[in-house]
Amino acid sequence: MMMLARRPSHLLIGLLMTAMDAFAANNCTPLPGTVSTNVRWPQVWQQLNTTANCTDNCHSGSSPTAGLDLSSPTISIYFLVGQFSNQLSTVPMVVPGNARASLLFQKINCGTPDVGNRMPPGGQVSLELQALIYDWIEQGAYGENPEEPIARDFIFRDGAESQRR
Repeated sequence: MMMLARRPSHLLIGLLMTAMDAFAANNCTPLPGTVSTNVRWPQVWQQLNTTANCTDNCHSGSSPTAGLDLSSPTISIYFLVGQFSNQLSTVPMVVPGNARASLLFQKINCGTPDVGNRMPPGGQVSLELQALIYDWIEQGAYGENPEEPIARDFIFRDGAESQRR
């Protein structure tokens, strides 16, 4: 079973979901439209790499930017869900069920994320991709290998939600 050394416990993830409701990021873009349902990491990863080119000279290779290796859809989810930023060890990369507290979402949606700058440098990903990432995180940030599950304390809110909050 693949495990990263920095993986927090169930309890810590639950505390983060509660404590991070009040995030400091600002200048965030509102996301209109209908929620995409049943979003999984491979779908998000594909869009990140085909429309945002995240692995072109940034998040791949032997020294990926900010320690975030997105070169493989099967491995990259383990660098995100329940992990903390290499830029600031108190900032979570992805908090399942809480996109606004997740640095990944802040980096592509907010002018001033909790740490660092908006990504990609000098540009912006499409609103459709921002919404897809938001929906993936809000739905629990699933999509890893079922034989190597990531520990989560997550309860899906309401399967009938049709708008982003």
